Amino acid sequence: MGPSTHHRAGAARCQNAEMTDLETGAVSELEGAFGSGTPAASGLAPGRITLLGEHVDYVGGRVACMAIDLTLAVAVRPSADGRWRVVSEGHRVERDGPWMARDIGDRVFAAASALGRFGVVLPPLDIGVASRVPRSSGLSSSAALMTASLVAMLRLAGAHLSSDDLVAAALIGEREIVGVPCGDLDPLAVVHSRSGCVLLLDCATGSRETRGWPWPEIGVVVASSGERHDVQGGEYRARRELAERACAALGATGCQEIGDRWRELPAELRAAGRHIATETRRTDAAIAALEAGDPHRLGVLVNESHESLRTDYRISTERLDAMTVSARRVPGCYGARLVGGGFGGSALALVDRSAADACAAAMAAAAIPDAGTWLIEPSAGVAVLAPDVVTSPT
Repeated sequence: MGPSTHHRAGAARCQNAEMTDLETGAVSELEGAFGSGTPAASGLAPGRITLLGEHVDYVGGRVACMAIDLTLAVAVRPSADGRWRVVSEGHRVERDGPWMARDIGDRVFAAASALGRFGVVLPPLDIGVASRVPRSSGLSSSAALMTASLVAMLRLAGAHLSSDDLVAAALIGEREIVGVPCGDLDPLAVVHSRSGCVLLLDCATGSRETRGWPWPEIGVVVASSGERHDVQGGEYRARRELAERACAALGATGCQEIGDRWRELPAELRAAGRHIATETRRTDAAIAALEAGDPHRLGVLVNESHESLRTDYRISTERLDAMTVSARRVPGCYGARLVGGGFGGSALALVDRSAADACAAAMAAAAIPDAGTWLIEPSAGVAVLAPDVVTSPT
């Protein structure tokens, strides 16, 4: 990201124009790096935030999330010489096949390989990426890159997938090909979100519901800490293993079954068990607060979530803690917490729109300089953005 920006998209028509500009930017990136050639196909996907329900998707919890109006675009065309290439922000990679090398090519090449599991066979590709989703900031830039790549490749191939199969392809790419032990949350949010709504996911049953955002005068500010977040690191894997062990020790198939039995866990599992048990219940309480139009209650839950992530799950940092404390001191802020996988990344604040600038400035002052702040809007996911290639489940 460049200098810190306070970004706010307008109505749907303005968002669509912005999306078109971003896809054009991906094509320009491609042609600027690799020259002119056959016309490119493009795809667009949003980032996402988790309102409540952090680190429970991989143990069958309930999550309240939304796609956001920070988007990423991918442009693809057949390679003229049988090589696989990617360019993003001027950084280029090239290789003989869609192999993993822990660089900017991994997720787009993984998308191509994952589509092969669904009978969509692609030639070697030139690929350009243009993004407004800050990388490694806990806003799901990885899922946005994977799904935008899938959409662009489907358009190039003249193929389509159901929305459920698109999520499955994204998860194959992340888990099996890239090797990230992620849950279902990110691709589900990126694909299934609706404009102006919170998406409620039950990761035990696979059910999805939406709730409208009830407060036109209240929004969500997101601020990057400037500390890079990496779900491929060992700390993320370790937390997931603790959560899974806690469920197994109690004979629970998922965290929704734990209730107050986390107290029965051995000492090394108790804190992780308490987080996943209480966090999934906070999601239900958050939905009740949305339905009741009670921002104060939702703010309390947001604060409680951060405290649980800080003390029980131990995924916060001193900088993220400082950012949330700074946000809460701003009049008009209801609550603040880290968002995403933790160990860096971003924080969010529920705040009156009239206080959004002050809140963003307070959070930015506690972050690494020029990391970036945004007043985000709940936005449409890929199933809405790409109906030509993403179909409704049968």
